[in-house]
This record gives sequence, C-alpha cells and structure tokens, in this order.
Amino acid sequence: MEGIFSVDGKAAGAIRTATDLVKLNLVWLLCCIPLVTIGASTTALYSVVIKMVKNEDSYVVRSFFSSFRENFKQATAVWLIICMIAAILSFDFYFSSHAQIESAPLMLIPFLIAAILLIMLILYVFPVMAVFQNSLKKVFKNSLLLAWAHLPQTILALIIALGPAAICFLFSGKISLMIYINLVFGVAFFTWVNAHIFVKLFQPYMPKEDI
Repeated sequence: MEGIFSVDGKAAGAIRTATDLVKLNLVWLLCCIPLVTIGASTTALYSVVIKMVKNEDSYVVRSFFSSFRENFKQATAVWLIICMIAAILSFDFYFSSHAQIESAPLMLIPFLIAAILLIMLILYVFPVMAVFQNSLKKVFKNSLLLAWAHLPQTILALIIALGPAAICFLFSGKISLMIYINLVFGVAFFTWVNAHIFVKLFQPYMPKEDI
C-alpha cells in the first residue's frame, strides 16, 4: 500500500499525470483563442503529451511554450492551409448537394474522398510536426502516408479524437457539466490517449539514437 502512494507509486504518478493534463488543457485553450494559433497550440500539446508518454519531461507548461515558439511558423502555415482546404471543400460540397442536376450525387464523391483525406491529414499532421523535423511539403506527404499505411490505428485515433464531441453529446442536457469537463481536461486527455498510439507508430521511423 505504501508503495502505491509513494512519490514514485502508481497513484502518485496518476495524480501527477492528471494535474499535468489539466494544466495543458487550460494552456492549450488559452493559446487557441486567437484561432490562427490553433495549429501551433495543438502541435505544442502533442509535443508535451508524447514526452509524457515517453517519461521524458516533467515541466509541461515550460515545454509547451518552448514547442509553441519552435513550431509556430510551420504549424501556423499548416493550419491556414488546412482551413483553406476545408473552406473550399465546404463550398464545393454545398454547391454540389444543392445543384439541380441529375449527376449531382456523383459530383459529391470526389469531395467526400477529399474530406476523408483531410481528416486523416488533420489526425497526423500535428503529432508529425511535434516529433519530426520536415519541410512543409514533407509534413503533408508523410502525414498522409502514415495515416494510410496504419489505417487501423488511424481509425482508432479518430474515434479517440472525437472524445470531446462525445462528451458534448452525452452531457448535452447538462451544459455546465459538459463545459466543465471539456475545459478542465477534455482535449488534453484524449490527445494524451492518442499519444500512446503515435509513440508506438512513430518508433520504427525514428533515428536509432532518438528511440
């Protein structure tokens, strides 16, 4: 019993992890407020939770802002490109679904495929930037290749990433509780869960000295 609750015990470790995730969730939310910084903030979040999973860093807030500054330029560019693609797809999807022509359903197929690829890209692009040093072109290319090469993990990661949305659905009748849960730990917790998947998935692609 003493070992469980000691400084290095499982209970103490779980409490530290939970506390760190609360801190990270609040910092992530604050850094997302300008909207244009969502990419840099999410990359920084992944950088820290991946280090947590690998037991590499205990200063989560300091590490978050360090990664935020380091990846700001590239992550912001990636985020703006994603937003632009999403806006184009949304417009095309709306136009095709409201077009008064017989071939309208067929026109939706390429947009649905593009939307699926965009979702796969969003799932991987931020952890990829958090772990690997790549050019902007390679960030997009490698993210899509990894997502397609590890499709079962991609599907699982998507299900986990929908956790905050699931909380909103489950507690839709209790708005204050729903907001509280997502504000306190929502995104950071599910990102931390996904980090366990990405740590194992990325390991074969890491340089030997980094493993």
